[in-house]
Amino acid sequence: MYIGAFDIGGTKTIVALADDAGKIYEKQQFPTDTGDCLRHLDVCCEILCRFAEKRGLRMEQIAGIGVNLPGIVERGEGVLLRAVYAGWSQVPVRAYLSEKLRIARVVCENDVNACAVGEMRFGLGKRFSSFGWMTVSTGVGGAVVSDGRLIRGAHGYAGELGHLKVEYQKPCGCPCGEQGCLEAHGSGTALNRLIEERTRQDAAFQAAFDRLGERPSGASCAKLAKNGNETAAAIFQQVGEYLGKGISYYTNILDPEAVIIGGGVSASLDLLMPGIRRSMEQYTFAQMKDVPILPTALGYEAALMGAVAIAV
Repeated sequence: MYIGAFDIGGTKTIVALADDAGKIYEKQQFPTDTGDCLRHLDVCCEILCRFAEKRGLRMEQIAGIGVNLPGIVERGEGVLLRAVYAGWSQVPVRAYLSEKLRIARVVCENDVNACAVGEMRFGLGKRFSSFGWMTVSTGVGGAVVSDGRLIRGAHGYAGELGHLKVEYQKPCGCPCGEQGCLEAHGSGTALNRLIEERTRQDAAFQAAFDRLGERPSGASCAKLAKNGNETAAAIFQQVGEYLGKGISYYTNILDPEAVIIGGGVSASLDLLMPGIRRSMEQYTFAQMKDVPILPTALGYEAALMGAVAIAV
């Protein structure tokens, strides 16, 4: 059974043609057009049609399309209610794609929920039936899986770990409009803000990037930390402590078997773990301090596999 998958993030999009076992036949990544959502969906459709033609398929042979969306989704009608980073709102994604591609089954989902569904079907869900999923990227997103079932909550917003309050003394503003959220202090955006602040204040730290031959960024800071730079390591420690604080809240309430982390920042999970464990030790109920915290088994394509999974 062939599946179309649109993994639409705030900065990048991946379109793929896959099957219900999770095998990817074709895929293409390109920047997300944050100016016009429907125009961006048109590009996604063109790529999927090209993939189908390449493999000698008619569009009616594609059983369904899974669409990850970077924001709040009304899943029943497939409407993107709000995507803060992309600046989109009230977009009838399912209706638009179904009419354009003449495919009846179009399933839309919040991107982080889709990651959790993908993990259940293709990844560590084979090992754990109750887990928390956390995406640490431009922002911080979360999803809750309990007894093999995605928990949506009364209004579909369950698992918004990124908007737990983790800083009260010197809170930073969050795109949601609040202050002190985990997303404002434990995300890739927060990591980059700390790096920028430290390079402005510390000439030696800026010089370390110059010697590395790279501009200051999360990835280059990770290289410095792994090479023994104490300032770089301290930045990851700080971000990790905020993540650990958020994870402790989640763990205390839901008692998961594991917390699974994906997203770009998860590539530096080893550098974040000392801070995470320090906060877990401080804030987590004693019997749950040692909950496993693991990188996704699906790697960089966790969200893409989620788009496949929701359409199966």
